[in-house]
Amino acid sequence: MQLSKDQETPPSPPRSPPPKLSTVACPSRKPRERTSSPFSEVLRRKRPPMLNRELFPQAPPWSKEPVKTPPYEDVEAEKDGVYSVYCKRGRRRWMAMEDRYSAVVDHDGGGRRKAFFGVYDGHGGSNAAEFAAKNLGNNIEAAVAAARSGEDGYSIERAIREAYLKTDEEFLKEGSGGGACCVTALISNGELAVSNAGDCRAVISRAGVAEALTTDHSPNQENELIRIRASGGYVDCHHGVWRIQWTLAVSRAIGDEYLKKWVIAEPETRTLKIKPELEFLILASDGLWDNVTNQEAVDVVRPYCIGVENPKTLTACKKLAELSSTRGSLDDISVIIIQLKHHLAMVNSSWTKSHIEAIWRIPERIRRVYPPSLPLERSTDSPVFISVAQFRPEKAHMLQGLFTSLKKLERDVPRPKLQFVGSCRNESDEERLQKLKDRADELKLDGDVEFYKKAMYRYAGMHGMIDEHFGISVVEYMAAGAIPIAHNSAGPKMDI
Repeated sequence: MQLSKDQETPPSPPRSPPPKLSTVACPSRKPRERTSSPFSEVLRRKRPPMLNRELFPQAPPWSKEPVKTPPYEDVEAEKDGVYSVYCKRGRRRWMAMEDRYSAVVDHDGGGRRKAFFGVYDGHGGSNAAEFAAKNLGNNIEAAVAAARSGEDGYSIERAIREAYLKTDEEFLKEGSGGGACCVTALISNGELAVSNAGDCRAVISRAGVAEALTTDHSPNQENELIRIRASGGYVDCHHGVWRIQWTLAVSRAIGDEYLKKWVIAEPETRTLKIKPELEFLILASDGLWDNVTNQEAVDVVRPYCIGVENPKTLTACKKLAELSSTRGSLDDISVIIIQLKHHLAMVNSSWTKSHIEAIWRIPERIRRVYPPSLPLERSTDSPVFISVAQFRPEKAHMLQGLFTSLKKLERDVPRPKLQFVGSCRNESDEERLQKLKDRADELKLDGDVEFYKKAMYRYAGMHGMIDEHFGISVVEYMAAGAIPIAHNSAGPKMDI
């Protein structure tokens, strides 16, 4: 799975805090005054000595030439309704776009769909984000494949962790400087694995309810503060923002060589099975989440994706970015929306499910669903049986069945009618229809059989084929409130 073709240079205010996490409040700005918290002793510790400036690469002198920015303002991409990407450059015009993204949809050797998506928010330049966009997905794929080949103690979480750390190690060897927060999503075999390092976030819509799948890594989180302190790091609050060594406001990222002792690249990963109630996934940089809550994001996206014939996820991406921007964001904003329904196969019968499992070999991704049955009041008039679809020759056996049944019908029972409903695409279809009419005349059923190219459904529908799955006709019967009558075999036998 190569990431080269779909990588583009893409790209936040009160941020919604992660649930169930303890944080340390920013201290008062009065001299030597600190907030009371279990970690207030951290704030009273002696500040560390200044970093040795000679260790840092010397920046070139300021140039009198105007700063050159990329030739584009925004980046957008989409693929077959599976995902959409929109990256909006921040309003700091003197800064180039530092966000990057990756998006790849592929199939494995068994014809099963797999996909990888990532949003990378660079800081101190775009080098780390660029490197992660090009290499992290490939490293994850290689680590997962290696772990599966061993099988013993296989863990996708451990494989992704190793890939993140390898990408970080490889980037540090380049000595490019800067860092990048990451959020990635790996979809394979009907399973979703979401990982992050930093404050990029993943939010999923579960039947319209927003659920954060990641936790923002910031220095004021209880567990992060303990870790940084244990390794000799210093955390302080300046102008309302918690920072490590007075510099970085995130506690995990790829890169950041001079803070690597405290800013780790180890991700947190959550895995879950893709189920029908999981509608779509949003991956975005903090440029969005600093200004838009999780539920607000889902509420904005859902009308463009759910219950519509042609989902407009790219429009939804743009709406999110515009919302954050209008609320004052100056940061780059990168958003990916992934439609999860494309990673499920839905069938309407057990018979069909067994065949799909045999052909596609994806039992964990197949869901059996049924159309609604409407409890309607029925008339006592003569019943009408409807056969829907093309006027194929094999439908003549329905005429023979009706002829046999009418012979056994008691006189006080209303005489039923059989209606054939279908379409004629060409002269051959017209000939088939005429042959069915001729056969009805031969059986003297001309008053009991009607042929329609278009007709309204009435009371009952006949699905007379043998060893067939439900067929669209049965779905239409049920949706229209008609009683489906089908042959006692295959799908109807197993599921009706």
